[in-house]
Amino acid sequence: MKTAISDRLISILFYFTFGMFSLIWLIFSNVAKIRITPFVNFNIYQSIFISVIFAALSCIYSIFYDLILKIPFIGTLLYKINLFFFETPMFFTFTLSGFLITLLMLYISAMLLIGKRPYLPIISDIIKMNFGE
Repeated sequence: MKTAISDRLISILFYFTFGMFSLIWLIFSNVAKIRITPFVNFNIYQSIFISVIFAALSCIYSIFYDLILKIPFIGTLLYKINLFFFETPMFFTFTLSGFLITLLMLYISAMLLIGKRPYLPIISDIIKMNFGE
């Protein structure tokens, strides 16, 4: 089944706003009684799930980073690893972690533009199982 170009572009916005636009779209569609296609529905919940995972990983990493930083040798080693992965620019202002997130967004955008659902190994399976077709 072909998906409309409007559904594809809306789905891209869900991911690039890290789930904020998808929450607004869910509220708007329920208030206006607009039917959501299965393609858009899948991308709404997947974008929300990805943003919650990113936020949770960021909080967990921040807590453990602050705790481990106080340990003498391991703290300085972790500080240097953190400096390399999250703060040192590789190319212009891209850090290694920012580069990986950008690659993920490019993959998702390319899959959406050709009309396919982006498959992320564990996340997509959870979304299909809970909010299936």
